Amino acid sequence: MKRDELYVGVDLGGTNVRAAVVDLGGHVLGQEKHRLLSREPPQVAEAVVRAAKTACGAAGMPFGEMKGMGVGVAGWIERGTGMVMNAPNLGWREVPFLKLVQARAPRLPMWIGNDLSVAAWGERAAGAGRGVDDLIVVLVGSGVGAGIILGGKLHEGVSGVAGEFGHILVHPGGRLCGCGQRGCLEAYAGGHNLAAWARDDLRIAMAAARAAGERHPAVGRKLLEIAGEPDKVTAAAMERAAHEGDELSRRLLEEAGNLLGVALSNLVTVLNPARLLLGGGVLTGSPRMMRAAMEQIDAHTSKAARKALKISAPELGEQAGVVGAALLARASLAQAA
Repeated sequence: MKRDELYVGVDLGGTNVRAAVVDLGGHVLGQEKHRLLSREPPQVAEAVVRAAKTACGAAGMPFGEMKGMGVGVAGWIERGTGMVMNAPNLGWREVPFLKLVQARAPRLPMWIGNDLSVAAWGERAAGAGRGVDDLIVVLVGSGVGAGIILGGKLHEGVSGVAGEFGHILVHPGGRLCGCGQRGCLEAYAGGHNLAAWARDDLRIAMAAARAAGERHPAVGRKLLEIAGEPDKVTAAAMERAAHEGDELSRRLLEEAGNLLGVALSNLVTVLNPARLLLGGGVLTGSPRMMRAAMEQIDAHTSKAARKALKISAPELGEQAGVVGAALLARASLAQAA
């Protein structure tokens, strides 16, 4: 293996930065992960370069001999400029992050993109979407997002927001989303918002019980027992409560799954991919939500699109981001050459 065939991939989240040295086959040769001590952009840029250099040390390769570096960020990255327009988990708006990183490693060619886009590319290169030219990866965790590959190319859209699946409208005038709009898919199916939805309904049930002179609410009692108090409700607690017969948790998980499934069926009908990879901590942790989503996909996707579609789980887990970022850096350099 020639050293000039190695790239560094970085996955930047709200609390951690992960970096890895990756070869052209998508194999991780050395990696590093550490917590961010600050979310200030200059300090984060320092942390990214430090993690990349440590990963190179773990791989036994000099940082200066890397061919390029790719960075995936959870947020909207303006296409063509590398400007992070909005990254809620980092609290950033209009941060010229690519320039900040380049200033700390000026000799290394770099690429920056959305974290779901790089995860999709990683799965296509070395995971469950290996070799598939029309692929969609949808992850449902604290938020909801998609990475889209069409005709073997990453589809980002003219502004770089083509994968913002969590912010399609599913309930006009509905629950408030973190993006500022109402009725987004993420406002119902994203883990943080799903738990907030349950907390709101649970507080209403508790108030009704108190007004009736009752000690415990009739609705959501099991969820309250498991969580201890409304503020401690999580999507995982909801799944457990639903399994134990809690009607409030069952209803909300199934409704979230239904909304997700209808949105997915429309996405598949419009884009006609060969493969759909469904994952993320909230979705994989809730068989009830997954079942509801699959039922809606089967019921509402066009027959031709559904027949051609294979649905499976991602394979790479946390490695998808670093592998995809590294190989997208390579692809961008090849395109620019």
